[in-house]
Amino acid sequence: MHGINNKPGIEPPLTQALSLTPTGNHTGRSIAIADKKEKQKRSLQDLASDTLSMIFCHLKLRDIRSLQKVCTRLRDVIREDNALAKAWYRQFSSEHQSQLRMTIARKNKNQLRVWFESFSNDQALIESLTDRRPTSVYLPALLFFTRAELMSNCKTFELVTKATIDKTYKTNPAISIMNRIRLGHLSKVNSAALSSDGRYLVTANGDRTAKIYSQNPDGTWGKKNTIPHDGHVKSAIFSPDSLHVVTVSNNGTAKICDLGDNESWEPGTSIRHEDRIKSASFSTDSQHVVTASMDGTAKIHSQKRDGSWELTATLPHNEFVYSAAFCNDGCHVVTACKDKTAKIHSQKADGSWQEKEIFPHEEAVLSAAFSADGRYVVTASMDCKAKIFEKKSNGSWKKNTIIQHRDAVNSATFSPDGRHLATASKDRTVKIYGRKADGLWEEKASFPHKLWVLSANFSPDSRHAVTTAMYCKTAKIIGQQDDGSWLEKANIAHNDWISSASFSPDGSQVITSSEDGIVKITELRRNHSLSADKV
Repeated sequence: MHGINNKPGIEPPLTQALSLTPTGNHTGRSIAIADKKEKQKRSLQDLASDTLSMIFCHLKLRDIRSLQKVCTRLRDVIREDNALAKAWYRQFSSEHQSQLRMTIARKNKNQLRVWFESFSNDQALIESLTDRRPTSVYLPALLFFTRAELMSNCKTFELVTKATIDKTYKTNPAISIMNRIRLGHLSKVNSAALSSDGRYLVTANGDRTAKIYSQNPDGTWGKKNTIPHDGHVKSAIFSPDSLHVVTVSNNGTAKICDLGDNESWEPGTSIRHEDRIKSASFSTDSQHVVTASMDGTAKIHSQKRDGSWELTATLPHNEFVYSAAFCNDGCHVVTACKDKTAKIHSQKADGSWQEKEIFPHEEAVLSAAFSADGRYVVTASMDCKAKIFEKKSNGSWKKNTIIQHRDAVNSATFSPDGRHLATASKDRTVKIYGRKADGLWEEKASFPHKLWVLSANFSPDSRHAVTTAMYCKTAKIIGQQDDGSWLEKANIAHNDWISSASFSPDGSQVITSSEDGIVKITELRRNHSLSADKV
C-alpha cells in the first residue's frame, strides 16, 4: 500500500502508452530496444500492482473512476489500493484534511459503527471499515469517502432530532403585546455553530449574550459559559483549532474568548469598531481574526506568544465593509465593500498589508471568498451577479465566469474540495456551479425557495449543502448523486424563521438556529424504503 500524496493531482493523458521494452546503451544514452515478439507498448492493465498504485497517486478522481470501467483487473487494483478514496482526499486542502483526520480520531469503534449504520445495512462492509488499524495513513480518507458515497446514494434522508436547546424566555399570554415583542426579541437565536472537534456549541442570542455549551455523556448539552455584550449578538464562531471563539454584537464590538485548562472559556480581547461589525472570521491556523465593519474598515487581530491578541492591521475602505475572509495561506484577505468592489489585500515581508487587487461590480458587493486552494475568488453583489476570478501563473487575476441571477446575490460559497460553489440570491434561488476540466465553471442545478435565500453551506465532504431563506421556517438539504446531478433530499422545520444552518464536522448532523429561540441538532439517516447500498 502507498500513503496518500497530499500534493495537488496532475492529469497526464490516459491514452499515452508506457514503454516497457529492454534497454541498451549507445554513446552514453539509454535506448529502448523493441522486442519483436511482444508489443512495443503496453497498456496500464499490463503493469504491476505497485506500479499502478504509484500512477494512481498522480491521477484525479474522475480519471480513476474512468479506469475502473476498463477491465476487471484495474477495477480490482483500484479497490485494493483504495485509490478512489485517496484521490478524493487529495482534493482537499491540508487544513481540511487535518480536520477530517481529527474527526475520525475522536470516534471509537462503536461510534464509527453507528456512523456507518445510519446509511448501510451491510454489516460485512461496516466491520471491514471499523476493524482497520487506526494508524493507517489513508484511513480517514477511506472512511469519509465510503460514507460520502453511501449518503450520495440516498435520494431522501430520514431526519432524527438528536438534541434541542430551548429558549430561555417564555411568553406569558397574559402580558402586554409590547412585552411579548420584547421577550420575543430576547429569545431569538441569531446563529449556532459547533466547534471543529464537535465538543462545543456556541449560540449568538437576542438577549445580548453568546452562550457556550458542551455535550454531556448522555448526548444532551449543558451550558458552560455566558459571554455578555452590550447589544444583540449577531454571530459567533469557533476557530478551526476549537481553542477560540469570536462573538459579534450590533454595537460595534467583537469579543475573542479562549479555552482554558479547566474547559472554561475565558475573556480574551475586545475588538472595537466605530460602527456595526458585519462579519468576523479566523485564519485557517487560528492565529488571526479579521473583522469587517460599517465604519469602512477591516481589522486584523493576531495572537501573541503569551496568548493575548493585538491589532496588527487596519485595512481602510471608502464605504461599508460587508465581509472579510482569509485565504488558506493566511497571507491574503479578500473584502467585500459597498463601494462596488471586492479587494484582495496581501501581507508584505515586513508584516504590513497592502491592497493588491480590485474586482469591480455595478453595485455593492455583499460577500467574497477564496477557494480552498487560493486559485479562485467568488464575489456576490447586489447587481444580480456572482463573479468568479482566477489567479494566473504570474500572480494577476482574470475574470473566469459570471453567474447571473434575477436579483441581488446575498452570498457565494466554495465547497471544501473546490469543485463546486453555491450562490444564494434574493431571486429565491440557490444555484450550484461545478468546475470543468478547463477551469471554467458551469451551472449544475438550481433550487427554488419561497423567499430570499440568505445562505448555502456545504458539508465537510462537499457532497451536500444546507440552505436558509428569509422568513422561512425550513432549511433545505440538497445533495449530489453519483451521476453528478443534485436534488433536494430533506427539510428541517422550525416554528419560526431559521437564522442559520450548518453541518457538523463529521457531516452526520445539521445544526439549525431559529427566531423561535430553539437550536436543533438533527441527524441525517438513510430512508430505507427509498435507497439501496451501492458501494
